[in-house]
Formats: sequence, C-alpha cells, structure tokens
Amino acid sequence: MGKRNKWRKSMVLALALAGGLLFNTVQPTVVHAEETSQQMIDKKAKIDTEVKKLQEELTKLQKEIDEKVKVFNKVQADIKEVDADIVDTKKRIEQRSAILNDRMAAYQAQDNTVGVYLNAVLEAKSFADLMDRVVAVKTLMDADQDLVDQQEADKANLEKQKATLDEKQKELQKQFQELQQKESEMEVKKAENEAKSLALKAQIATKQEEERLEAERKAAEEEAARLRALQAATPVVQATNNNVNDNTSNSNTSNANNSGKANNEKSPQKVVVGSGSGTASSGDAISTAKQFLGRSYVWGGSNPSTGFDCSGLVQWSYKQAGVSLPRTASQQYLATQRISASEARVGDLVFFSYGSGIAHVGIYLGNNTMIDAQNKGVVIESLDWWNQYLVGFGRIQ
Repeated sequence: MGKRNKWRKSMVLALALAGGLLFNTVQPTVVHAEETSQQMIDKKAKIDTEVKKLQEELTKLQKEIDEKVKVFNKVQADIKEVDADIVDTKKRIEQRSAILNDRMAAYQAQDNTVGVYLNAVLEAKSFADLMDRVVAVKTLMDADQDLVDQQEADKANLEKQKATLDEKQKELQKQFQELQQKESEMEVKKAENEAKSLALKAQIATKQEEERLEAERKAAEEEAARLRALQAATPVVQATNNNVNDNTSNSNTSNANNSGKANNEKSPQKVVVGSGSGTASSGDAISTAKQFLGRSYVWGGSNPSTGFDCSGLVQWSYKQAGVSLPRTASQQYLATQRISASEARVGDLVFFSYGSGIAHVGIYLGNNTMIDAQNKGVVIESLDWWNQYLVGFGRIQ
C-alpha cells in the first residue's frame, strides 16, 4: 500500500513537472503570435496610409481638372454671350440701313437734300409757320444725323465684338487642349497608382487574395506602361520635320509630306489620306454621330443626356452600332489596329496629340474630313488644320 501511494505521488509530481515544462515551452509561442499580430496591425495601418496618399494624388489632379473645366465652361458661356451681342448689333445695323436707304431714295427723287428742306421753309405762309417748319426741318436733319452716328457706332462696336469673339475662341481652344492633356496625364496616373495600391494590399492579404491581387497588379502595370508609352506619341508633322522615319504600324504615325509646319503660326502640313468604303457598323455609327451635329461640347460627356466630349461621342455612336469601345481617346487608340493614312477608310478613328499622349479622336468620313466633338461642339470638319496634331489612324477590329 505504501509503495502504491509513493508511486501515485511520483506520478503526480511527474505530471506536474511535465505540465510546467509544457507551459514554459508553449508560452513563448503565444507571446510571439501576439507580437506578429500587432506587427500586422501596424503594417496594415501603414499600408492604408500609403494607399490613401495614392488616392489623394488622384484627387488633387482631379481638382485641377475640375478647375480647368470651370474655366472652359466660363469661356464657352462668354462666347455664347458675345455671339448673341453680335446678332443683336447686326440686326440693328440692318434695320437702320433700310431706313437710311429709304431716306436716300427719297432725297434722290427730289434732286437734292438741301432743296427738300429749302422748299419746306420757303413754302411757309406766316412767320409762325416758318418757325414751325424750321424746327421740323432741324428735327429731321438731327434725326438723320443721329441715325448715321448710331450706325457708325454700331459698326465700330461690331468690329470690337468680332475681335473679342476671336480672342475668346482662341482661349477656348487653348483650354480645350489643356484639358485633353490633363485627361491623358490622369489616365496614366490612375493606372500607375492602381498598380502601386494593389502591390501594397498584397502585402497583408491571404494567400488566395494575394494571387488575385498579384494578377490585377500585373494587369494595371501593363496598362500603365502602355499609356505611359503613348505620352511619347509624336504628331506626324513634328516627326517628319525632325527627320523621323514614318512607319504607322510601329511608330504610331501616318504618311505625310514636308509641305507643312508644326505650329499654329505656320500652315499645317498636307497629309495624303485614303477614302475607302466603310463597314455597315461604321455607317450606323456615323449616322448616329450626325444626329448630334451642333450639340455643345461637354467635358466628360458620353451620352445624349449629358452631351459629348470627343471620345464620348465616338464610344456612344459605335455602341449604338453594336460595337464596344473603351471610354477615353488613349484607350480607343490602344484598342484599334494601326493603319497608315493612305489606308484610311470611312469609319476609321483618327487620333491627335498636342505633344504628349493621345488627346483627341474623331471618326473619319472620307474626303479628308471627320466628325468630332471639339471646343465648338459636334462638327464635321476638314483635317487640314488638325494635320499638325495628327498621330495616326486606328481601325476597329
């Protein structure tokens, strides 16, 4: 019995010691786990901060764009106001011209103006009648002179209004180009920051999430690289004037001769453009686009209810024809097949750059014309002026 009790005490002691050893062995692991968890919390907080900074960069750039849009819209409103003033001034001039022409015809029928007024005075029957006639004649003469003075003042004012309109239209064109440049920059920045954000999030993701985020990051980086490459897109005229070889399939330019110059102060270069027949879908897209001729340009507009910008008009028109295109000019450029200018046919897209990135797009109509949404609204216009900014043509697959 005593031996059994001793054995039991020994077992209890052994178990107690084992328990103590086990506790001492596991305890550091628990402490380590707690430290790792805290580190992960700190790491997540740091990554969240960095992701937020990336978003703030985009927000700041968007605010800059929004401010430019406000200026653009203000200039558009100013132009409408000046246009209305010009219409009113022209109307007054036309109405006054009709009155003055009638007066001149009446005077000519009486041989001379002085004779008309002199006869009116000489035919007076009394001194009082004479004074009345003199006052009446003076009133008529003053009225005639007032009409002439008003006419000259309105004609001078009309010239000033036309000069103001010309300045406003140049300012609008400048704002239009700056906005399109900013949009191109914003596209690149969005893609770059998206890739950075996904890389940061992958650091605190589960294995399964990490694989998904990694795939998305690679796609974002590839998109950023393609958009970044477009920042170096050079207009045809600049390329040829700098002796750059023309190769639309590789250098994103189209055939051109050296007759033009690369800035607004010089005549634009002539580019030989083809006029092949379009497809059924391109015909439908063009018919849709023509429905909006005269509609004002709206920055960021992509449907009839909001109005259109350049790429919005292209996307909407082709969507109605059953063809899906990306939203922006740069994305549409990347989504189309490069062709030379001489290969261009009706319905191809034509792309332009002001020196950095793809900034503008239109639908080619043949005969060196296109339909596009630009600062003056949705119009059909010649490519002649635009040739100085031409980067190339794209065919929808």
